[in-house]
Amino acid sequence: MIQQKHKVQVGFVLSLLLCNFLALAQYKEKYRPQFHFSPLKGWIGDPDGLVFTDGKYHLFWWGHAVSEDLVHWKELPYPMKGGDGSFSYFSGSVVVDRENTSGFGPKSMVAIYTRHMPGDSLPETQALSVSNDGIYFHYYQDNPVLDINKVFFRDPQVFWYEPQQKWIMVVVLPDVQKIQVYDSKDLKNWNFLSDFGGLGAQSAFWECPDLFELPVEGDGTEKRWVMLIGRGPNKVQYFVGSFDGETFKADEETAAYLSLGKGLPGEIFADFEERALHDWNASGDGFSQTPANLDSVVHLGTGFVSSYSRDSNTGTLTSSPFTISQNAINFLVAGGNDVKGTAINLVVDGKVVRSTTGDNSSVFKWKGWDVHELKGKKATIQIIDNIAGGKWGYIAIDHILFSDLLMNQGLEHAIWIDYGTDFYAARTWRDIEKVSNRTVMLGWLGNWDYARVVPGSWGKGFESVPREIKLVKQPAGIRLMQRPIPELQKLRAGSYQFKNRNIKSTGPIKGFQPSQNTYELEVTFDTNTKAVFGLNLLVGNGRKLVVQYDPATANLSLDRTLCTDFTANTKFNQKFPAKMNVAVAPQKGKLRLHILVDQSSVEVFTNKGEVVLSALTFPAESQTGIELFSSNGTTNVLEFKAWELSSIWTNIPKD
Repeated sequence: MIQQKHKVQVGFVLSLLLCNFLALAQYKEKYRPQFHFSPLKGWIGDPDGLVFTDGKYHLFWWGHAVSEDLVHWKELPYPMKGGDGSFSYFSGSVVVDRENTSGFGPKSMVAIYTRHMPGDSLPETQALSVSNDGIYFHYYQDNPVLDINKVFFRDPQVFWYEPQQKWIMVVVLPDVQKIQVYDSKDLKNWNFLSDFGGLGAQSAFWECPDLFELPVEGDGTEKRWVMLIGRGPNKVQYFVGSFDGETFKADEETAAYLSLGKGLPGEIFADFEERALHDWNASGDGFSQTPANLDSVVHLGTGFVSSYSRDSNTGTLTSSPFTISQNAINFLVAGGNDVKGTAINLVVDGKVVRSTTGDNSSVFKWKGWDVHELKGKKATIQIIDNIAGGKWGYIAIDHILFSDLLMNQGLEHAIWIDYGTDFYAARTWRDIEKVSNRTVMLGWLGNWDYARVVPGSWGKGFESVPREIKLVKQPAGIRLMQRPIPELQKLRAGSYQFKNRNIKSTGPIKGFQPSQNTYELEVTFDTNTKAVFGLNLLVGNGRKLVVQYDPATANLSLDRTLCTDFTANTKFNQKFPAKMNVAVAPQKGKLRLHILVDQSSVEVFTNKGEVVLSALTFPAESQTGIELFSSNGTTNVLEFKAWELSSIWTNIPKD
């Protein structure tokens, strides 16, 4: 009997060790992030139910994981129980009902989510599931708790509004780009209060809203409310304003920046607000002498110029001559993608020296030219439409801006959280103030353009690193700043650093050669140079990821067009290659980059989090090289720090 019992115990221990070994092996699969959260297997998308309670941070997607430090995670069983299986759990939130306002029990956890029916044909409704153990959530028998008979009505974010002792829900009507605000005393009966919309990027679905209050850095007394809204695919915009328990309103600076462009750095050359195009010479009949104004098109101010209304005609608009005095010319452009047929041209000495088109879209997007080498030259701007008819046989222009910052992002005019291709559905942890005086945000590192076809056998998708956020006053208004949570520093190992090194060409960093692509860099460059400089990451096999800065136009780019080694999936390769651009003004002659690289992603934080770019990468495992480069001159690297980062999966929970 004793011998048999011993055999059983030994067998149990061996089975446990085998399971643990297999789990560890799975967490080391190719492309599996090593310090970002990903589930053991399966799909993960929008972060849901970010809440802190009883010493643990909870993350749902409607899977479930918990952490005590926001770094190391324990995955729990699938949480959702009950329901008839006829619907999908779409995004939502979780609250801790500490005062038992719902009657579900003291300190019950209540999940509020969208009940989505198959086929996008039946109304989406908001539903509840309740947990009294923090692990399993049971479907509420009187669901749905909110139904307005809309097919698209989703992603409720619910929080406790202390001043009026009630619950607030922000939930989105995605196809009409509106956020609705509701309140409730018991989480089960909801009353409509107001809606918010009409600002920012509105060309696609709005999703995953969040609303929270933050102090403005300074004397500690000024506060603002922030509304986050995902605009798919695949960006997150935000609005700074006020909330009185019923209505969110963007503040005057935010509204003026978004609707009129006030605060944009530079000098307006043409905003097309006047009723007549006094300073423009028209030939042909493709353009009207009166600026266009279409309520259905999001633009700045009250007017823009377009050949759309005369789509069957052709013509040219030419500006009066001007002297190029700044380093960049920026503008909003929409319409056809035909450089000879529908374009905006810069003409110097009778020759077209720069040209840009729309991208076969009716959405105005920021584009621009680097003209620093043409400063002092006389020039004109020429808008042409040489195409008669056709869906995209027109061109539209608004808000031509002379500036020393190049705004060639290819994005709508909005206030973006992240200028990379792969950051979406950002939300904040609730009740975190009980342990720290900060606000922490999490987003999904993914993009619906290729999310279903990304390489990797272990699953699809993972989350960003948690980011601390704060509000800071900037010249254009109050803006969010982001930084990776400092708890991630506990993963640092194998440090390397140097100071004041002049770079004249391209070369490897011989003192830091990570064994795999899980590392962190902090690099400060002197921007007082005429050189273009930066870093090549993920170098190997003829491939690389390029982080480049041009101080002449303050343009920072992240180029992954030659990065991935995954070439078998045609759908993936059609959408994935991209070069991201954003203007980052130097601070006191310096550019600071804080970069996190993790197997199949990179997150770049600039100037203490003023601008962030996040992108998926998918390099070969042998692409671990790192290079510094400086082109057409010398660049001083003022400080370079690097650390390899340990895996958070070194001790997988045995259960």
